[in-house]
Parts: sequence; structure tokens; C-alpha cells
Amino acid sequence: MSHGAALRGDGALPVGAKDEAAEIVDIVNEVAHLLPQQAPIHTFVHHNTLHAFEHLPFEQAVVEGAKIYGTQPFLSEDAFAAHIRRGRILPTDLDAVVAADAAKRGDDVAIVGKLTRHGYRALRLRYLFEIPRGRALDWQLVETRLLSEFHASVDAFRRQELQARADRRYGGIAPSKRVPQMLADLWRDLVNVAPVVAEPVADGPRRRDQLLRIGADDVDQRVHPLLIRLAAAYLDQGVSSWPMPFRELGFLGAVRRLYGQSLQSPETWMAGLDVELRRQHDSGMNAVETVRDALIGLGFRPDQWHEQIQATLLSLRGWAGMMRQFEERPDRAPVDPRPARLIDFLAVQLTFDLIAAKHALVERLGQGASWARLGAAIPTPRIGCDQELVYEAFVMAQIAHLDVDALKDRDVAARWIEEVRSFGEIDRRRLLHLAFERRLRTTVLDGLAAHSQMSSEPKQTPPLQAIFCIDERECSTRRHLEETLPGAQTFGFAGFFGVAMAWQGLGEIRPRPLCPVNVTPKHYVTERALDPQEEQAWRLARRRRGLTTRALQQGSRSVARGGLLSTFLGLWSVVPMVMRCLVPGMSERLQQQLRDPAREEPVTRLLLERTSDERTSDGLFVGFTVPEMADIVENALRTIGLVDNFCEIVLLVGHGSSSLNNPHESAYDCGATGGGRGGPNARAFAQMANHPKVRELLAARRIRIPDATWFVGSLHNTCNDSIQYFDEDLMPEDRQAALEKIKRTMTTVCELQAHERCRRFVSAPKDADAATALRHVIGRSLDLAQPRPECGHATNAYAMIGRRSRTRGLFLDRRAFLISYDPTIDSDGAILTRLLNAVVPVGSGINLEYYFSFVDSPGYGCGSKLPHNITSLIGIMDGHSSDLRTGLPWQMVEIHEPVRLLAVVDVEPEVARKFMTQSPAIAQFIANGWIQLVVWSPSTNEIWHFEDGDLRRYEPESSVLSVVPSSESFYRGQIDHLGCAEVQAPGMDRGMQL
Repeated sequence: MSHGAALRGDGALPVGAKDEAAEIVDIVNEVAHLLPQQAPIHTFVHHNTLHAFEHLPFEQAVVEGAKIYGTQPFLSEDAFAAHIRRGRILPTDLDAVVAADAAKRGDDVAIVGKLTRHGYRALRLRYLFEIPRGRALDWQLVETRLLSEFHASVDAFRRQELQARADRRYGGIAPSKRVPQMLADLWRDLVNVAPVVAEPVADGPRRRDQLLRIGADDVDQRVHPLLIRLAAAYLDQGVSSWPMPFRELGFLGAVRRLYGQSLQSPETWMAGLDVELRRQHDSGMNAVETVRDALIGLGFRPDQWHEQIQATLLSLRGWAGMMRQFEERPDRAPVDPRPARLIDFLAVQLTFDLIAAKHALVERLGQGASWARLGAAIPTPRIGCDQELVYEAFVMAQIAHLDVDALKDRDVAARWIEEVRSFGEIDRRRLLHLAFERRLRTTVLDGLAAHSQMSSEPKQTPPLQAIFCIDERECSTRRHLEETLPGAQTFGFAGFFGVAMAWQGLGEIRPRPLCPVNVTPKHYVTERALDPQEEQAWRLARRRRGLTTRALQQGSRSVARGGLLSTFLGLWSVVPMVMRCLVPGMSERLQQQLRDPAREEPVTRLLLERTSDERTSDGLFVGFTVPEMADIVENALRTIGLVDNFCEIVLLVGHGSSSLNNPHESAYDCGATGGGRGGPNARAFAQMANHPKVRELLAARRIRIPDATWFVGSLHNTCNDSIQYFDEDLMPEDRQAALEKIKRTMTTVCELQAHERCRRFVSAPKDADAATALRHVIGRSLDLAQPRPECGHATNAYAMIGRRSRTRGLFLDRRAFLISYDPTIDSDGAILTRLLNAVVPVGSGINLEYYFSFVDSPGYGCGSKLPHNITSLIGIMDGHSSDLRTGLPWQMVEIHEPVRLLAVVDVEPEVARKFMTQSPAIAQFIANGWIQLVVWSPSTNEIWHFEDGDLRRYEPESSVLSVVPSSESFYRGQIDHLGCAEVQAPGMDRGMQL
């Protein structure tokens, strides 16, 4: 059908088309949920890659997602086999998960002789052999001794048993031929009952409909390069010297104006594209009508539209997802939020598909070609025996202790084949994954149970109270602080500290949200210099440097100036690049001197307090009122349980990361601030808590902060392990000495933190002292050639939600999100409900993105960093043209263990059950198994694990817990994941921590 038939002559939609248009809009909105929800790269925020499948149980969702995206749901069998060899999965774990799975199904029946389904599956998980596929299996059957010798996995006892059986049955032939004859007969018996399958014609689960696979040339290979260039130019945030024209018309409008010109098409397939785009424009077709028209032109019926729209958008799901992000969250744009719409992107892509498909159709079948003729030209798939299934059944018949002669009975053989088929690779990998998680869960829960027997009670007033982000990288920071300053009291709270704001720092061109991605800030906060003239001079100098840099960059891209600059400055540009790689620290100091010889920035203050209803042009309140600030401070202090016994200094520690040549730098930043740095939030919270009127309101609410207590905001750089302190000049003089002492302590803590981190870096010195280790991590953060500046959230596995006394002194290997919560002041679970609703999306988002980016790095992650290029300041591509890559690069996740987050909550089981009824969304998330919930009773120390819809008591497998004098003594010399240990640092008193 001609695509022109979609409209009547007057350009109006035909009868029924309005309903079809509404259907297309609904389809696009539905498919949009399948697209990545990744923000531009400067605000990279961890999220559940399969967010569209959260209504399904995890084990089902990953399989469904794999079908749609053409990805992997679990680790490969080879990877699990390696974990079994390393002891990361024990035989008891395999038996336990198979037994639990059989209990759910309730169908443990005999298969062959005494071998039951339960027994077979437990055995199959122990023997993870490779199954040759396709032509490889054909070759082995012909060219190897596959049917003449026992499989390598058959143990010695079973070989003797089978040899004896062969001797009895084939005693009339030569001994050397008996086993080959038995194996050949076994193969034939299984082939005779094997199911018949059709070999697929088209390869790859990501392929579009067969109609768009025309000949050797794929339509996508023609369309995608052009579409990628256009999308990158349209969304560009200032990289290009020549901006794309007509962007104010929207993506579809701009493409029509640009490619609707009557010019010679640069590629043969584009012939007629200008005519089609002018026709659309002259007919006044909107994006929805254009989509409808193209679908009809491609020969798709309305009942096929959903499938085709989904396939089309997912074929470039990175770019489609970014279009959707600019449509829904323009506030996340780095510079200029272009007026993007997903339906425009779809309309352009389908129009290009239509032109390219028609051109390829003519190339394939000649003039007068039609979709019907193409369908007739598709070859018929070949039919044959499922030899891969036969091979698996053949090998397992040798391994399992069953009577191979029984398989001569066709019914028995058919039952055996079906049993092998029903326990396919995906099911095996699912159970192996559960076994892997079980071992990790058992290790930490046994450690918690043993550790609880060693706790003590508080004995002294803390010299320091420090509130960190819940980030698992701060797990070791807090441990080292508690070892260095045994009386210190540490807490964990989401790193935005409850201050949800649109933040615009000094020199930033536009505000950005610093809060969780599921929160929309209503308040605007900025910083200004105390001296306006000093700020103006600073801005002017900064602008001059920026204009000079931009002029050099633009000049280097022109023909004349580019040649001159390359001639005169080319050699000099090599020097800093080499220095960045060989002596990064010295290079940074020299460049800092060139940028800012005085190395001074203006002294600034936050414009935090609002005394009127002043709003920004975006409708945001300018600052917070005193009651609003009091609410923020109260909520945070009550949640972590710090409502009395304040010490002289309360340190707020936000975190962020800085590294060179790292497009995913913001992925190392704070997830609770939406991929930003938590320093401004810590600074704002400290200013709120120090506000006299805020303290008056808090006192009326029974939270009395003494006049001697001072809150200090700071920022921990998790890459170079430095700490920046804010507003030190505001601190009363009588507390300056205490702050200086704390700063010296934190310097020591940072050195110890760097020392522990270095054990996981291959290139780090292994026998160095802590000071040398700190210098090494500083160098990593400045090294132009360093692909692994830090490990980020790799290894995250647990979330400990409760009082610090429950985990203080327990080595958790930097794997735990530590969230402070005091159940003794929350009898009704109201605080816990608010807390979990805030931290579960953040923690699970980090955990699940690392899971998927590890399990399938090319599909869910973005592969290796090596070919990555930043495009348009919004994302990365492989090389100069590819889909916009989402997820995490392999260098960020390579040491990770992909397991679901294990959340251990310090609360009574009945309160946990109450929470599950009060928060249905989080309860469903837990019930579907996207995180694992464990309840740790404060009164009895009993541990309960949530499974199959209810809490079940956990019985520890071991009460043995290693006791070490310090963290360093436990991790020194170790490069792999470690279990739990009791750290008995001198003077440490775990019980005093909340």
C-alpha cells in the first residue's frame, strides 16, 4: 500500500484515523517505559535498568527483559563454575536452592529408576559442561571421538560402572569396541525420541521485523548513522561550532526543513527523501500522523503497530531514551534544554526506514517489488533433530547413576529427554544465581549473629559525631574513624541530608537538582561572594579564560587557523598530555598555577533563608523559611536517632568524586543528590542546624542542641580521599582548636581509607604505608591515562539499617550501605516507613545497575571505556557513531559480584510486617525480590529472612567469627572479596554508637 494512501486528498485524517492516532500515542508512552531513564552524563544517576519490569518477580523480570533487549539475565554457567571452584558457591548451597525450588513446584517425581527430578537437578548444577552449538556440534560428531569415549566430566567410579555394563551387554565383541558401541547405541536411542526443531533464518534477538532485513544490507545500517548524527546535533549542548539550524521547530520540524531541500542526496538510498519530507510538511502532518503514515507505508497492520514501534525505538534505545529525558526532565539538561519529543524521534526514524526499505526492496527484487513478493522470497527454515538437547541428555546419562539400558525403552528415553529439556540453561543459571546469593547471605548473616554476642554498652561522651552519606564507600571511612578515634560516634543518612534543592554554585550557568531523582525540588539555593566586587573580578577572569579556551578550540577546527595553531602550538600541547600521564601531580600543580596563580576563590555564603514568597522564573522558592529548615533538621536527627547528648562538633560529610578523563565521573558522585556532589547539601544542613531560630523551634519539639555544639559541613572526595570543609570562618573561636584536631584525625582516616582501597587496584603498591597509598590515589585521580580512578560502588551487596552498635567493629569489606535508624524511638514504624521509602530507591538503583552492567556489559552496560567518546555533552558513543551507550563501563564493574541488595533492618518482625502494609509500593518491590529483606530483632537477636511472602527464622550455619586487631591486619595482602571479621581496635567501644 502506498504511504500516500494514509491521507485523503484534503489532508484530513480518514475515518477511524483519530482512534488510531490515540492508539499510537498510547503505544509510544507504553514503550517509553522500556527505554533507559538515564539522564545526561553530567548527572549520571544509578537506577534499576529494568525499571519497566518491577511489577514482575525478579527472576521472571530478568528473563523477560533478556527477551526484549537481547541480553543476558544471569551470569554464564562458566562464571558460576568458576565461583564453585573458588568456594563462592558450596554444594550445600546448590542442594538448598534445588530443594526450595522443588518445594515450590511440588513435583519431585522419579525419572529413570531411582533418580528423581530433585536429584537430577542437583546433579546437573554440579556438572556445568559446555554444549557445542550448531555447526560446532556437527563437526564434533564427525571429526572427534565424541561417540567413542566417555565425556571428561564422568568420574572414575561411574566409568568403571559403565565399563562393567558394556562388558556384560557387548561381551561378543572386542573389549576396545564395547564402550564405543554402548555410547553409539545410547546416542541413537536418544536421537530417536528427540524433538524436531526449525533452525531460525534470521540471526540475533535484536533484529527488526523480517521485512526490514532486505538482502545483505540492513535498513538499520543505512538509517542509523544519519539518525545518530541528527539526534546528536539536535541535542548538542555547545560542543559544535556550527549549531544545527531550525532547532526551535522541534526535531521533526528541523529534519523536514534540512532534508526537505531539493538537493542531490548524499547517499543513493535517500533518493526521494526530500520529496517525502516536503509532502509531510505541505500536508500539515504532525508527528503522530507521520508515524501512522509510515507504518501503513511499510505494510504493517494496526495489530502489528505495537510490536513495530517497540522494535523501532529499541533499535536505538539510547538516543530514544535521551529524547524522552529531554522531554520529561528538561531541568537535567547541562546547558540548553532542547524542546525534544519522543514521538518526533519516532516519526523521523520511521520515515527514514520507509525510504530506505523501499530503496532496498527495489534493489532486491527490481521495479514493481512489493512486500508480498519479499515475503515469498524469504527462505524456508530447515527442520531437524535438536542435537544440542540430545548431546546434553547423552552426557548426563553418562554422569548420572542411572541404568543406560533403561533408555532403550522409548517412553523412558522420551521422559529423560523431556526432563533434560525442562531444566534448560536459563533455569540452571537462575538456581546457580540463587545459590551464589545464598552463600553471600549466609556469610554476612552468620557474621552478624556472631558479632551480636560481642557487643557492649556506651561508656563515655563522644568527642566527635559525624554524619556520613549511606554510601557503601563510607562504610570503611566510618570504620577507620572509629578505629582511629575510638570514642567517635558515626551515623549514616542519605547524602542530600534531607535538603532537596535546585543548586546553583558560584560560576555555574544554571541550577541543577541536588536530591534523589524521584524528588522534584521546590527550593532554589545559590551562593554568593561576601564581597560583590571580588566576585565580579573572579567571574570576569573566569570568563576570559573560558573565551580564550573556546577560541582556541574553535580555531583548531577551522582550515586556516587550525593549520597555524597545529604548527605553532601542536608541540606544546604534547607536553601537558605527557605530563598528565607520567607526573600527574606535578602537572596538576603547574596547570593550577597557570589558571589561578593566587589559587584563591572568593569567600562565599549560601543564600539560604527566605523571608518572603519570592520565587524564581521557574516557580521555585528562593531559599527556605525557618520552619522549613527546622523540619529538615528535625527529620534527619530523629531518623538517625541523634536527639540528645550532642558533642562539641557535629561533622556533616557529603561526598563526591573528581577524576580526569572520566566521562562517568558523576556516576561516582552521590546518588542521593541525583548524581551530584553532596557538599552543598552538607553545607546547607549545617547552616540550618546552626541557625538560632531553628534551634529554638527544635527545642520546642524536644530536640535541644546545646549552644556549645557546632555543625560543620564538609565534602569527602572518594577518589583522591581529601576532605574540604565549609564556612570555617563562621565557627566560634573557642571551637577552632577542636576542629583542627578533628581535621588532623580525618587526614589520618583518609590515609587509612586510601590504604584499604589500594588492595583492589592492580597497579597500586601493595606494601606501601598509608601516606604513600594516599599519594597513589591522588595520582590516580589526576592521571590522564587512568581508566580506573576508583572502584565506585563496585562490590556493594548489603544495606544495614539500624543502630551502629549492631555493626560497629564488624569488617564488612566496604560492601554495606550503612543507614542509621533507632527502633527504640519508633514504636509504630513511622520513621522506618519514611526512611525505607527514601533509601530503598537509591540503594537498589545503585545495586541493580551494577548487577545488570556486570551480567551483560555490552547489552546493559556500555562495554569497555577504550572506544568511548563524549557526544553533545549528554552521553557517550563507541567511536564516532553508535547508539548512545547507557549503563556502566566494564572498568567500573569488573570486580563486582552481581547479587541483589541484602537489606538487614534492626527492627522487630511485627513492626516490619506493619511497614509492609503501610508502604505497598516498597512492599511489592520487596515481595517481587528486587531486594532481599532480613529483619534483625533488637530484643531477641533472632534473624528473619523474607521469602515466599513471609518472614522465616534464619538459623546460622556457623558461629565462628575471625577476630583481628585492626582492619589492616585482616585485608593486607588480600585482593579478593573478604568475609566478616571482628575488629578489636584498642579502646574501641561499639556499644556507644547509635
